[in-house]
Amino acid sequence: MAHVGKYVLRVLKEQKKSLRWLARESGVSNSYLSQLTRAMFKATPEILIKLAPHLGVSVEQLFVEAGWLEAPKKGIARKK
Repeated sequence: MAHVGKYVLRVLKEQKKSLRWLARESGVSNSYLSQLTRAMFKATPEILIKLAPHLGVSVEQLFVEAGWLEAPKKGIARKK
């Protein structure tokens, strides 16, 4: 199972922001986010949509990290 919580923590660390900050800005409880980062459950699409703008990443990227979408394949030529 993908671990979106690790990804969220990495992004927050890079931005020098805390989980509490993300909770306050996104309206998602600190308790929920804490459990998410410990992989206690799979994040719902609705929560990921709330988090994306505050993390500065696309919703699609969070969906990939959470296992809701497959990562795009690189180097595959498209048909014209």
